[in-house]
Amino acid sequence: MTGQKGKSRDLNERLEFAANLHGHFGPFVALGVRMGLYGLRKLGVRRGDTDLHVIVMLRYATPVSCILDGVQSSTQCTIGNTRLTWKNSEEIGARFQLEHSKRQIEVLVKPSVLQELKLRLEVKPSDEEIRRIGFDIASRSDMELFREKR
Repeated sequence: MTGQKGKSRDLNERLEFAANLHGHFGPFVALGVRMGLYGLRKLGVRRGDTDLHVIVMLRYATPVSCILDGVQSSTQCTIGNTRLTWKNSEEIGARFQLEHSKRQIEVLVKPSVLQELKLRLEVKPSDEEIRRIGFDIASRSDMELFREKR
């Protein structure tokens, strides 16, 4: 999906893991996985780094709340290990922060992506079409999906 075999295989494995955790696969799980990977890469940390804490900001309602499982699966920051929290917000994104160094980045889903998903999902697509939309979202560049909040 990313154009490089190793990275593509890694992304596919992360997406499959997220789908198994979540119970199905769709565009908001894909957004969560991609958002988690983006935060890890920008902070230069690995999945499972115990210094990393993530605050996911969104309105807690499906399908948007599915982002939480995508972020959990890609970062290993979970509600259970207390390194993932949720904050009610009209904006959809996440703040990735390293506890000891105080380094952080806030990533928001671009409104154009959310509007597109709203239009594509309001026609009540089949489960297979929802999966296709998820893979479409997963295959896009970071620049297409996200913006950093300064």
